[in-house]
Amino acid sequence: YSTVELLETVPEKTYIPSPLDVFRTPQMRKFTLILMYAWFTSSVVYQGLVMRLGIIGGNLYLEFFISGIVELPSALIFYLTVDRVGRRIPFLLANIVGGLSCLITAFIPDDITWLKTIIAVIGRLGITLGFEIVYLVSTELYPTPLRNLGVSISSSLSDVGGIVAPFLLFRLANIWIELPMVLYGVMSLIYGGLVLLLPETKGIDLPETIEDVEALGRATKAVLDTNKRKAKDGII
Repeated sequence: YSTVELLETVPEKTYIPSPLDVFRTPQMRKFTLILMYAWFTSSVVYQGLVMRLGIIGGNLYLEFFISGIVELPSALIFYLTVDRVGRRIPFLLANIVGGLSCLITAFIPDDITWLKTIIAVIGRLGITLGFEIVYLVSTELYPTPLRNLGVSISSSLSDVGGIVAPFLLFRLANIWIELPMVLYGVMSLIYGGLVLLLPETKGIDLPETIEDVEALGRATKAVLDTNKRKAKDGII
């Protein structure tokens, strides 16, 4: 008879993600905070621009139709740019254009209705495009074990934004009807500036570990520092 040794199987340690993990390391914390602000601002501005149509007067049905139809070109621009140009440039430009359009709209006289409508529609186009890109970028900045949790935490601020959007709109409109547009413009411009702190994820494999995310963030910081030095040398 031969002796058969039974090997006891050692169970593998299961990693259970914690909500604190998305704030634990410097780059992960930076990405999470930026994405939380991005989701919040996208929701506040997007919902605010839609609800604003009900308080500015004019032909409500026509303006709502025009506001809704810009969803189509924004989706087309998204499709044509994110895999060709990248994520960060369209992301940045969408929010900068949206923010500037909101600010400009607020100071256009009411008697120039056609110009006010055109600029407002451009702003809605930019905000909608930014909202679409943040969905994609959010999934590409978290490592595999934390991807679902990270996207859930950051996108939950969109729900908060949807809750506070009507309060901001109607409270500020009582002071000055265009004051919400000023707020939307400032929030969107800050949003656009924060996008510069995010890495470009076009053509990059999805991060598998937290270390991959940290390396991605450090690479982006190195590029920004190099560009600053080049700009400084050029000025000098």
